[in-house]
Amino acid sequence: MRIFDTPFATISLLYGPRQVGKTSSLKLYLSQVQDSETLIYTDCSVMLDKKDLYEHLSSSIQGRSTIVLDEVQSVHDWHLALRTLYSEGKLSQSRIWCTGSEARYLLESGERLPGRKGEGKNIFLRPWNFREFVDFFYPHLATPYQGLHFHHLNQNWLNDQKINWEKPWNEYLKTGGIPQVVGYYKQKGHIPDHVWHVYRDWILGTWSKVRTPERSLMAVSKRLITTMNSRIDYEVLKKGTDIQSANTVKTLIDMQEDHFSIRTLPKFDIHKKEFVPSKQKKMYPLDPFVAQIFASIGFNVRRTFDESLPQMKLDECAFLAQTLRYADDIQASYLYSQTSKAEIDFHFDNCCFELKSQGLPSKKQGELLKMCPQNFVIQKDKLPLMAYLVAEKRYLGETNVS
Repeated sequence: MRIFDTPFATISLLYGPRQVGKTSSLKLYLSQVQDSETLIYTDCSVMLDKKDLYEHLSSSIQGRSTIVLDEVQSVHDWHLALRTLYSEGKLSQSRIWCTGSEARYLLESGERLPGRKGEGKNIFLRPWNFREFVDFFYPHLATPYQGLHFHHLNQNWLNDQKINWEKPWNEYLKTGGIPQVVGYYKQKGHIPDHVWHVYRDWILGTWSKVRTPERSLMAVSKRLITTMNSRIDYEVLKKGTDIQSANTVKTLIDMQEDHFSIRTLPKFDIHKKEFVPSKQKKMYPLDPFVAQIFASIGFNVRRTFDESLPQMKLDECAFLAQTLRYADDIQASYLYSQTSKAEIDFHFDNCCFELKSQGLPSKKQGELLKMCPQNFVIQKDKLPLMAYLVAEKRYLGETNVS
């Protein structure tokens, strides 16, 4: 909980997808705070507007206060209420944490706030990664590898490892890293239908602001899943739907990305050492369970989800999930050579990763891999271990606002 210890007269942001523990973490923090005269927890989803928020805080703040504004993006122009309180001197002894699950609006609004320079924090609360999953549920497997990091290893070392992590990896492919889902699966051996419906409602609710028929949303979800491991553009996603404009599809994908349910990978130019514009992108759901939620929408599965969903190739989606960081500060991408037409699955933190279910990279892929400062060709039996090594260790990173 020390990660939330910020000075008074600061405003910090805790953001990320729904149901990953933002509210629980800050409620636990409030229960342990000892340096405040007043503790305020506010569910902003019940606030009418910024005036309502202003009046609530103005009447509640007394002395040194620690304040949590949960799902603050629910209040339009919420930052204006805080700016007014700040200008009136009412926040000079207040430590404020704002949570939200809509990235763009929350971060853009937050940057316009006072009290955000130097000491305020931005923390991205991500789902559990595979390292955390194995450390918690299979510590006997993890122990020999807990002190290792992929940057300190090479291909020969990986090839020499004799392990079988199929069981934990298959469990992670089923549950992803959302704590509630993991808990149900570990307790019951399956994920109850009502849990699936919670996350279906999250995905469909994100799209509720646009006037797009549900059949069209189902078609886009199906296209997203069936093209998941390929380079695609919005025209490709549009095919097979009744949506007329690729711009509409882009809007739908952008909305999900803003709510942390989809990640869109840009192309990285290894020659220029920079990301480059490209119509074609790789799009993945946030983690394996979220991928299954999109599949349930796309294939119109509404009950007995465990038995009814189609088989999906989730290895790439699950591996990509390991690149998420609490500081949200390293961009994952893919490599593609316009000259050779070769593609490498992932580029992350100056390392290239090519995932192979069988066989070896092509000659052109091999040439592209050699251009990376570090690279790994990951066969299926070694994939769980490499996912573990790429994943962030179990601690909260932090970003001070500059």
